[in-house]
Order: sequence, then C-alpha cells, then structure tokens
Amino acid sequence: MSVSPEEFFMYLTIALIVLVPVSARLYRRATMKRTTEMLRRQFGRAEAPERKPE
Repeated sequence: MSVSPEEFFMYLTIALIVLVPVSARLYRRATMKRTTEMLRRQFGRAEAPERKPE
C-alpha cells in the first residue's frame, strides 16, 4: 500500500496535533510530584501565614 505525500503530511499533522499536547500533559504530570517534593524539602512544610483582613 502506497501513501501519497498529501496523505502522509495529513496524518503527520494530525498525529502532531494530538501527540504534542498529550505528551506535554503526561510530562507535566510525571514531574509535578517530583517538583512538589523538592519545593517542600527546600522551603519546609510550613504553610503560608494567614493575612489579616484590612
């Protein structure tokens, strides 16, 4: 089965439109826990003090 250049670029475009956002979300989700843990170790587990209403 031969794929014409138009079909090839159409499929490539569709794949990129779908794969790039999905892979970005997966990468962000994979690194979120690691980043959160690093920030907690760096700044401690103390929560931000509550602000007084003015």
